[in-house]
Amino acid sequence: MAASYGWLAAAGQFISDRMTNRANLTTFEVETMGESTGHCDCCGKESRRVWGMVHHQNGPSVAAYWIHWTAGHLSEPGASLDLVIGKWGEGTDAYDRFGVALAHRQLDDGTPSLMVVDPDERFSGVDLAATALKRGDVINTPLADQVFSLVDAIYLQDGRFF
Repeated sequence: MAASYGWLAAAGQFISDRMTNRANLTTFEVETMGESTGHCDCCGKESRRVWGMVHHQNGPSVAAYWIHWTAGHLSEPGASLDLVIGKWGEGTDAYDRFGVALAHRQLDDGTPSLMVVDPDERFSGVDLAATALKRGDVINTPLADQVFSLVDAIYLQDGRFF
């Protein structure tokens, strides 16, 4: 199933010229929320951060996301996409959710590439999730399909980046 939207299971990397999983076009709704801008310390170019929520269509929230990038740096170091997945709403807390870190890069031929990465410090100071999963906790598990389905929805419905 994962191969249907370009995810290379063995490598744990998503590469597609369309970045779409048509089966998920009606599964999730993305709610865009906020955005901020700044400037890259190394080059002075504009950097941006956008964030939002993902909900089951006509149902509960399933994830929060934020993506950060600097113009002209999509090939190196790329953009950081962070997901917090789990239960949301009244009666839930950070222990009901976990974080997953991804790296978006533009390959030399212009093809976008997305890969689950170890979170390092990306979730430090984030009180939305009690745990941040390592790459090995996601890749080659059923969770990988869920992560990339959420990413498909975000890329298709949030037109504010790149």
